[in-house]
Amino acid sequence: MLGTLTPELRRAVVQDIIRLAKEKYVYPDVGERVAGHIQSKLEQGGYASITDANELAVTLTSDLREASKDRHWAVMYSPSPETAFIDPETEENEAQLARWLEQARRSNFGFEKIERLKGNIGYIDLRQFAPAEYAGETATAAMNFVANCDALIFDLRQNHGGYPSMVQLIISYLTRPEPIHINTFYYRPTDDYQQFWTFPHVLGKRMPDTPVYVLTSHATGSGAEEFTYNLKNMGRATIVGETTVGAAHPVSRETVQEHFQVLLPYGRPINPITNDNWEAKGVEPHIAVPQEDALKTAHIYAFEQLTEQCQEGEQKRALEWEGEILKSLYAPVTIAESTLSRYVGQYDKRTFTLENGSLIYRHHTHPVAWRLIPITDTRFRLDEDLKFEFILDAHGQVSSLVITYRDGRPEVSVAKAGYVQRQ
Repeated sequence: MLGTLTPELRRAVVQDIIRLAKEKYVYPDVGERVAGHIQSKLEQGGYASITDANELAVTLTSDLREASKDRHWAVMYSPSPETAFIDPETEENEAQLARWLEQARRSNFGFEKIERLKGNIGYIDLRQFAPAEYAGETATAAMNFVANCDALIFDLRQNHGGYPSMVQLIISYLTRPEPIHINTFYYRPTDDYQQFWTFPHVLGKRMPDTPVYVLTSHATGSGAEEFTYNLKNMGRATIVGETTVGAAHPVSRETVQEHFQVLLPYGRPINPITNDNWEAKGVEPHIAVPQEDALKTAHIYAFEQLTEQCQEGEQKRALEWEGEILKSLYAPVTIAESTLSRYVGQYDKRTFTLENGSLIYRHHTHPVAWRLIPITDTRFRLDEDLKFEFILDAHGQVSSLVITYRDGRPEVSVAKAGYVQRQ
């Protein structure tokens, strides 16, 4: 079969999907309604003009989602088994599973980026929740990398979902050793319930008291929503961004007429705190901002919370030092050359010039010239460790320069050469 449908095959595919909706869809009443909708369209010739297998798959996907209001439904045409959808938790074909594992490995099992941001805030950009059976080592390495951070940001803005086992593993790192019931899944075909609890043991350091922030977008879906929903209702994370997709139901893979793969929503999560889930509602953020502003907003907010809660003098001073730089990075300051020109001049052993629209700093003991980065209209930094502030008198003239150091050395005040105070 190369994508061309016979009338008999087209009808057989549609009828098989009608049967699946009736027998396996998570809500029996909705499954009957979906089946009735598809059956009615079939009988009225709604699919009769479709001769391409891919077109039929797309049309059925749209019809199933519209009738059920469930975005987990999907129908896909596969001309050969090598292009079929693979569920690594249930796949029995070793070659198929090996192909999936290679693809997952090349995407680092969804762990796109892990870094330490300013303020000792950890950042994990996670694009999928791969099964812990295969991605557990990668997840453990990621969590251990950020284990000494003072706050932690999970970026799920491009995460469309995955498997509860990875949700379970990561949340275990964010809680205490005593197991916590985080979710239950009900599966209609078997009428079974499966509970997920945090693990009493993880490899590495747990972070039960580390503030957690989760970034979301309107594309954050399924397993990524479970992670977000669980942490939100546990009071364990602050959600920043947009309301998520609203796709809660787990899916099974059903093969129809050999070449069609049907992703069938056959179960539902039941959160032990809300006794509900996020289906068709999504997860609303605590701090609602457009997704493109979510990281900036969360980073600055987390930084401000750490600074506010910090009692130790030296650490608080270090946070305040970094905080000023952080805000200027997210909102770069632009200063007109007419303003910059006021700062040009000699300040004891230090010289400031204006070159190509930037303020340039030189010290007579160093041959190097440094371009200064503005923090405010009067404050600049050389790098992460040295800041300059030009002091203005009542008439707006520059009278002196104050130099401060990150390492806590006393600040230095230097008069501007040639300054004469007006009367």
